[in-house]
Amino acid sequence: MLHILSVNDLTDDFLYSLWSDASKRKGKSNNSLKGKVLTNLFYEPSTRTSSSFYSAMSSCGGSVIPINNVQFSSVAKGESFEDTVMTMSAMSNAIVVRHPDNGAADIAAKVSSVPIINAGDGNSEHPTQTIIDGFTIYNFFNKKLSNLRVTLVGDLKNGRTVKSLVKLLNRFDNNHFNFVSPKNLSLSLDLPKSSYETSDINEVLKETDVLYVTRVQKERGSVHDYSLTLKQLESLPESSIVMHPFPRVNEIPVEFDKDRRAKYFEQIRYGLWCRQILLERVMK
Repeated sequence: MLHILSVNDLTDDFLYSLWSDASKRKGKSNNSLKGKVLTNLFYEPSTRTSSSFYSAMSSCGGSVIPINNVQFSSVAKGESFEDTVMTMSAMSNAIVVRHPDNGAADIAAKVSSVPIINAGDGNSEHPTQTIIDGFTIYNFFNKKLSNLRVTLVGDLKNGRTVKSLVKLLNRFDNNHFNFVSPKNLSLSLDLPKSSYETSDINEVLKETDVLYVTRVQKERGSVHDYSLTLKQLESLPESSIVMHPFPRVNEIPVEFDKDRRAKYFEQIRYGLWCRQILLERVMK
């Protein structure tokens, strides 16, 4: 049984194979998961992740039990997380879990009789977003994930997508990381060997291949407001790309959306492509 709980569960061979199949399929519908059932078990709000899994499952001929607001489930009556997972594993072929607590996906995997896919637990990890982020970089940098200057900006302390992406890219050779945040929101991981921390993004913009922007997570108690200006973004190298896992608040001006370096809507489209293949691999 294949659980996807962490980036550590994603070997390079697994990723390359998944990305290759996603590139060939390009999100086209099929019946590969006909008769299969996926449960979306979300204890936190979600638009893209829950909808992306729903769309991926449906486009492969499967069905989805959407529990996207647990306050309307038996959780409101006091049912434990473990009991909810065991109940839904009796009705499903896999469960996608999002939860506000670190380690929730691991707990789910210990009691579930079907594969668990971590869609974000606390401020820990978000491995399926990293599949998509890695695929985006892989696509736009000639199928390579090395020799890149990666600048990550925002709430790095609580940003689970940031932590997962750094784990992935740190596997590859000669990547340099710039971490841009106020000190109280700095990365809560051991820094990669080649890295630089600053609170001033202007120091590193012109030396960036991948700009990964995240919002401040106010729901986790973070207090800081920032937004990049169009002038700052236009100072990026022409060959660079700008990514954002969304939701966007005010970090990137909408005027930049039409810039060829803006790739965040491609990330969303790639979510469907990659999750189709991931669900097939998990439920085979």
